[in-house]
Amino acid sequence: MSRLDELPPDQRAALSLLLRQRKSYAEVSSLLGIAEQAVHDRAQAALVMLAPRRAREVAPERRLEIGNYLLGQQPGVAERLRTRAYLASTPPAREWARELAGELAPLAGDSLPEVPAAAATEAPPPAAQEPQRVQDLSSTPPPAGAPEPSSQPRSLPSSRVGGAVLLAVLVVAVVVAVVLLAGGSGGSKSSTSGGQHASTTKTGPSIDNQIQLKPPHPSSPAVGVVDVVSEGHKRVFLIEAQHIPESKGKGFYYAIWLYNSPKSSLPLSRSPAVGSTHRLAGGAPLPSNAGEYHEILLTKETKAHPSHPGTVVLHGDFSLQS
Repeated sequence: MSRLDELPPDQRAALSLLLRQRKSYAEVSSLLGIAEQAVHDRAQAALVMLAPRRAREVAPERRLEIGNYLLGQQPGVAERLRTRAYLASTPPAREWARELAGELAPLAGDSLPEVPAAAATEAPPPAAQEPQRVQDLSSTPPPAGAPEPSSQPRSLPSSRVGGAVLLAVLVVAVVVAVVLLAGGSGGSKSSTSGGQHASTTKTGPSIDNQIQLKPPHPSSPAVGVVDVVSEGHKRVFLIEAQHIPESKGKGFYYAIWLYNSPKSSLPLSRSPAVGSTHRLAGGAPLPSNAGEYHEILLTKETKAHPSHPGTVVLHGDFSLQS
């Protein structure tokens, strides 16, 4: 018997509405006629009951964060990426999340967010590889004003967030603006328009711009958003895309580019394989000359060393400030 069948009816009903129907806490509150906090508490208590032994190994505040992540109740890209970075670097939390994902699968199907692999298992780049135009998330970005590397085609660095030390540091203090992705997960119920400036702490990182990404063909269901996050002279981009074709085992990968024209483009990073969730989330540092470009692209690539963007899946107007 599944542990879901052992849950009290009210807890199972809350999980079903949150996962199967992709409702928010507020929407479930309205449907059931109970307080929003009561919905939250019942759902979180259910998660502990589904994997009690591993739950005891995770701090209570982290259990709440992981629960909101799995239930699709985190409002912004930065919050979701922060949780992914934590899961990648914390074995007890990651194992609890994996056990929960298995228990929740009958309710959620393919809608559950990915539980990332351990950061330590990330394969290091080959020693003989040419210098990368844009460094991986776990490396330190070049100082502002540093010369750009050669314009020869490079292997695009991964935008996987596992072990993303720089990214985690940048986003940890951000007051996240809520972004609605059309047809997205139930947790994103409020929205801000593209380019709206988000409020931030004075001393921490800030979201300088939010860029809505659209498909080149109106018939495509793909949708995405890019956040430009800065702290001091350092900038990173965070990207989340939904309803994009699965790339795992399909002979192509996704890449992110800055773009002006066919003769003026800059590869930023490549994405890990997109699976059956049809969702992509990641980020990487922005180079010092990012402000020279006016468009950002998500493309399909089949070459390891692309010299120019491939088929455009999503695109949006790019700038460092709103």
